[in-house]
Amino acid sequence: MVIRRRRTLLSTPADPAGDATPTRRVGGRAVSWVAVCIVVSGVLTYAYQALVARAVPVADYGWFGSYWSLALVIGFGVFLPVELEVARLLQQRPAGAALPAGTARTLLTLSLLSAGCLLLAGPRLVAALGDEVGFLLALLCICGISAGQFLLRGLLLGTGRLGVHGTVLLVDSGLRVALAAALARTAPDATGSSYAWTLVAAMALAHLPLLAWLLLRRGRPPRDPHDPAAGVFARAVGHLLIGALCAQVLLNAAPVLITALAAPGEEVLAAQFVASYTLVRLPLFVAVPLQSAMIPVLVQLQADGGGDRLKGLLRRGLAVVLVLGVAAAAVGLWLGPWVVSLVFGEAYAMPGAEIAVLAVGSVLYLGLLVAGQALVAAGRHRAVAAVWVAGLVAAALCFLLVPDLVLRAALAFPVGSGVALGCAAVALLRRHPTTAEEAARAAAPGPEGRP
Repeated sequence: MVIRRRRTLLSTPADPAGDATPTRRVGGRAVSWVAVCIVVSGVLTYAYQALVARAVPVADYGWFGSYWSLALVIGFGVFLPVELEVARLLQQRPAGAALPAGTARTLLTLSLLSAGCLLLAGPRLVAALGDEVGFLLALLCICGISAGQFLLRGLLLGTGRLGVHGTVLLVDSGLRVALAAALARTAPDATGSSYAWTLVAAMALAHLPLLAWLLLRRGRPPRDPHDPAAGVFARAVGHLLIGALCAQVLLNAAPVLITALAAPGEEVLAAQFVASYTLVRLPLFVAVPLQSAMIPVLVQLQADGGGDRLKGLLRRGLAVVLVLGVAAAAVGLWLGPWVVSLVFGEAYAMPGAEIAVLAVGSVLYLGLLVAGQALVAAGRHRAVAAVWVAGLVAAALCFLLVPDLVLRAALAFPVGSGVALGCAAVALLRRHPTTAEEAARAAAPGPEGRP
């Protein structure tokens, strides 16, 4: 009886009908461990980037940076919605429950669509990546591996294995560094496309064996009779997919565009921008993997205070973003060139003014990540898509209107992030019906007793 009561107290409403569904809670020790893993993973990511930058020619690293950005767009832009939805649904179900109906079909569809888009853009992509076909082949492999990677992440989060989730992130980052270091020692003349395969191998080794073991261990559990049809899962993922893709394009398009548009003789300038842009995104390498873990906390804030606590958090968060933005601009202006030279080498140094602009963009994007997940927690999936689309459109206009190659790539990031953050703040502060409330209202009988 005591256990039953405790489960009820910790439950949150999870369906439109208002039935209380138990939600798994993660202990403080697991949360602390995953936080440590994410921070260390971010540091290892920079070690990996610095190792590649010092092992290949400057222009070659510019192409590798574009490949890295495209890999992030594929992973977090295409497959992160599956992780979010799998984690959300499994968290509300009993232990050992089957995966949501339509999970495998959705993952296969996303893999084929992303691979097809890469093949259609193949000639232009290869030209933008230094005419190295190896980059394109590695990206095609990532389309398949990411399906297993993000399914595993959603499975671990949804079943309360947050500590294992953090450990997998740590193993993945450590393998990248180890494989890149081994390649640098055994093949000093290796090109950037050779280092692209270290990312592919690390992702596969860190995620696929564990995923196979977990799926074999789960077997084929009976399907939950209350599980909605496969199309419902696909539509939920589709709503999140728009926002996730726009978010990753906003974050990662600049290195690809600047290397593709660099005129002959500007390859070194493009590589310098890629290095500085990589450096200022250190907080984002830590925050992006943490997005899924923020959902339960934000859902609880929304449920406990009817949205008032969430709005209070938003107001304080915007003030923090403003202060951090000013501090980031000062640090980027005065210390940015020195830090870039220290991490990547003196050949990658760029003026402090451009680094300061990028640093402000990184802070705005960090605030935007939290605001976006707050919209997801509030059930505002359409608003999530609208916010990110607005930011991407603003960034695109800035990139098209500013003439200088480096300046327009640098300005597009903070302009797009700032516009999207403003839209998210307005959406959160204004009261709108959630998706569940809209569905309940549509199903309610009309004045004559008809729906």
